[in-house]
Amino acid sequence: MMHHVGSFEAKTRLAELLRLAERGDEVVVLRRGQRVAVIMGAARYDEVTKPVDVDWRQAAREWVEDGPRVSGDDFRRIMADAKVGRP
Repeated sequence: MMHHVGSFEAKTRLAELLRLAERGDEVVVLRRGQRVAVIMGAARYDEVTKPVDVDWRQAAREWVEDGPRVSGDDFRRIMADAKVGRP
């Protein structure tokens, strides 16, 4: 469950908010209605900061083997519309 609290409330209820985070909830701390911090448990933090283990060479091989997803004419039109590479 996600909770939203103001910064003053977070300061006064820190122990309670830490217990919520320990049990798996996330607490969004707001200042003047803008998100400034998120309190989450250590397990959740480890989950969101875990490095993604991707073999980029294998991913590139699979991409090449799958073939193009856009035809050459479509690609040129997209690039022309975006004016990519032009000052």
